[in-house]
Amino acid sequence: MDPTLAALAPAAIDNLYHVGYLVPDLLAAMDSLGRRLQITWATPFQMPTGFETADGGTDDRVGRFTLSKEGPPFLELIEVIDDPGSIFSAPAGGGFHHVGVYAERWRDEVARLTSDGMELERVGAGLAFVRDPATGFRIEVVSFKGRPFLDRILSGELGAELPLT
Repeated sequence: MDPTLAALAPAAIDNLYHVGYLVPDLLAAMDSLGRRLQITWATPFQMPTGFETADGGTDDRVGRFTLSKEGPPFLELIEVIDDPGSIFSAPAGGGFHHVGVYAERWRDEVARLTSDGMELERVGAGLAFVRDPATGFRIEVVSFKGRPFLDRILSGELGAELPLT
């Protein structure tokens, strides 16, 4: 485990550990951004998103992802999913999508944010996406217990288990 992620800070912004960015082509973006930002990537992987929408519907599509090995904060690349029902459909040409923060009690953090006016967009296993309707700013709140998942990504284990097809 990365020692800089071993404990949570008192303020949510201090627990920011990644920035999510949508790209039209994952492999091409890994190549170009890797060269330009001088970063290396964890083995890319694909997996079902498994999200539930705020109204109880589903948003379960196959997503393609990678994270920079350098960080925190890590740069997460997410390939655009060409389906308007996916949380990863816009901006279609690529662009900023969210910041990811760890929370000890992620459901409580989501409740705090939604009681302060943010809208719940998606809920998954140990995480949720909330968005500020006034600014469009999106936060992925992730359970601090999910840190081993990050280790699996960064080590390449998840990419070997769930390779791109």
